[in-house]
Amino acid sequence: MNDILLGLSGGVDSAAAAALLKEQGFTVTACFLLLTDDSIKEEENARALAEHLGIKLITADFRERFRENVSGYFIKEYLSGRTPNPCVRCNPTTKIQSLLDTADKYGIEKIATGHYALTEFSEKYGGTVLKASPSKKDQSYFLSALSPSQTERTIFPLGLFSTKEEVRAYAEKLSLPNAKKGDSQEICFIPEGNYQEYICKYSDYKPEAGNFLDNDGTVLGRHSGIINYTVGQRKGLGAFGEPRYVKRINAADNTVTLCKKDERFETEISVRDISFAVNTPPRGDFSALVKIRSTARAVPAEIEYSDGRMHIVFSERVIAPTPGQTAALYDGNIVIGSGIIE
Repeated sequence: MNDILLGLSGGVDSAAAAALLKEQGFTVTACFLLLTDDSIKEEENARALAEHLGIKLITADFRERFRENVSGYFIKEYLSGRTPNPCVRCNPTTKIQSLLDTADKYGIEKIATGHYALTEFSEKYGGTVLKASPSKKDQSYFLSALSPSQTERTIFPLGLFSTKEEVRAYAEKLSLPNAKKGDSQEICFIPEGNYQEYICKYSDYKPEAGNFLDNDGTVLGRHSGIINYTVGQRKGLGAFGEPRYVKRINAADNTVTLCKKDERFETEISVRDISFAVNTPPRGDFSALVKIRSTARAVPAEIEYSDGRMHIVFSERVIAPTPGQTAALYDGNIVIGSGIIE
C-alpha cells in the first residue's frame, strides 16, 4: 500500500512535499487541519493547491484540541513566568497526532508533513527523526517531542533540500501557484505577532507593574508586566548605565531579575517533562548533544537522568537557558528526545 496522508497547509513547503511524494509513487490524500478560527482563510488556498496537484483534499477540525494543548498551554506558561515553544508542543499533541487520527479514520498507514527533517530506521534506536542535513532549515528541534510510534508512521519529504530557495525553485518548476508565497509567521495562531495582546485577550491577565531587581535583590527600576519579558532579553528594559539582560522572571512576586552581559551564561540546567523519541532511550547517566533553542548550536553535555528529570552539564557555557523552552537531545544527527527547561 502506497497510500499516504499529507498535511497540506496552503504554504509552499507542504505543496512541494505533496509533489515529491507523487513523484515517488505515493497515492497522496491531502488533509487541511483546521486548528484555529483564522486558519479557515487558508483552507481555500489548500483546496486550490490540491486541485492543481490533482489530489483529494479533506478538512479535519481539531480546533478544540489545539486550544487545549497549544494556545491554552502557551498562555498558561507565559503567566507562570516561562517562555514556551508552541511548535514543539503542537507537533506531538496536535498536528502530527491529528494527522494520524485522520489517517486511521480513512485506513491510511503513513502520514507526511512539510517539515525539514528526515526519518530513518536505526539498528540502535528503531524508527528515528534525523536532522535535515545539510539543510539550513533543519526543523528536527521542533519534532524532538514526537513519540517513537508517531515517528514510525511519518515521512518528511523535504529533508534532503538544503535551502528554502531550492524548494521554491522546485515549486516554480512545477508551476505551483504558491511558489513565491512568503514564509508563515513564527506563531501561527497570533497572526499580528503581538503575543502580549493575545494573552490579555484570551485570559484574565492584566499587566501589572513590578520591580526590576539585580542579582542581589536590589531594586533597579520598574517593569511593565512579566509577559513583556523573556530570559536573555536586552531591548525594552530601560537605561541602567550599562547593558542589562533578563536573567529570571518570578511570577509569584511579579519581579524580573536583570544581569550584566557576562552573567547570562550557565553550564548546568535542569529539565522536566522528558519525552523520548526513540524506542530504546538511554537510562541513568549518558552523553548527548543538546540544543536549548531552535537557533542554538548543539553542545556536548553529560546528562543524569532520574525520576523523569534530567540534570544537564554542558562542556561549555551556554547563553541564557530559558525556562519553558525545549532542550532537545541528539546522538549525532539522531533526535533522542527532549524536555522542558526548568
